[in-house]
Amino acid sequence: MDAVARQLEDRVRDLLKVVRMVKQHRQPLSDGLVGILSLIDRAGADATGCHAKELAARAGLDPSTVSRAVAALVANGLVERRAGPEDGRAGILVVTERGRAELADARDWSDRLLRRALADWSPAEVEAPTSALGRLTTDVEGALGSTLEAAR
Repeated sequence: MDAVARQLEDRVRDLLKVVRMVKQHRQPLSDGLVGILSLIDRAGADATGCHAKELAARAGLDPSTVSRAVAALVANGLVERRAGPEDGRAGILVVTERGRAELADARDWSDRLLRRALADWSPAEVEAPTSALGRLTTDVEGALGSTLEAAR
């Protein structure tokens, strides 16, 4: 297993390199902000928004990191803070129309890139790494104890 594990480490490093390359090409919204914006959008899909504390837990990031990202999203008009429906003191985060448009643009860009990259792949060839990467991330997260603990 050691030789195979080393090959997996190499492939993960290669994948991380490609992710960095993708980040350099996509503008103007950074990949990290797209990820946070997407989480806010999913968490608030029923128009109730989400709390920053919940967002940090979902993202597996330190609350201060999420706070900085949210501040950038708010400053750019992509997210707004509102009073919570149950407790007006507890603010919730809601994606604005501009934020939804930016998120749609980022997703469209990613979709076009993946369509080009996977043009010669069969559905089974796409499914195999998709399933394997899902399992790998879940199992590594489990081995770490939790993503939040790993981020600290």
